[in-house]
Amino acid sequence: MNAEVVSVRYRIPLTEGQAQKLRRTWPNGDPFYPYEKMERYLEPLLVEDLNWHHYSGNYLYFTVYGDDIEATLADAMKVFETRLAMLEGKKS
Repeated sequence: MNAEVVSVRYRIPLTEGQAQKLRRTWPNGDPFYPYEKMERYLEPLLVEDLNWHHYSGNYLYFTVYGDDIEATLADAMKVFETRLAMLEGKKS
């Protein structure tokens, strides 16, 4: 019997500014930047379970699935770098 790795959970550090912007809410309490928004940028990559809630510290957690985890991770990191830079008003 053999076991295979089919998913890996990762975390990347967020700056204080990135964390604050990701966690902003509208006056009614709804998130200004919901998880679904970032998930749309990641499509069709096999990346799920995004989390940057205040109890996770200043990290963005995510899970990569599939047969080529390393390539999917590399593609996801490009998306995260671009989107997180935009939160800080930087162009990547």
